[in-house]
Amino acid sequence: MKVPRGKFLGERIDSPTTDEAEHFIKCPACGGWIDMRDLGSVFDHEGPLPHPDQDQAQ
Repeated sequence: MKVPRGKFLGERIDSPTTDEAEHFIKCPACGGWIDMRDLGSVFDHEGPLPHPDQDQAQ
């Protein structure tokens, strides 16, 4: 089952972030940035390469 991007968005339950960058991590496989609040984006990076074009390193 494919989870569409932007459909399931999470929010922090601990202290609020002071920097938007705290919501992102870099994928060790493709180098793209993953918004950890977006479940669809996280799942897109679980599979084999190539990952989605919009997340590829520029």
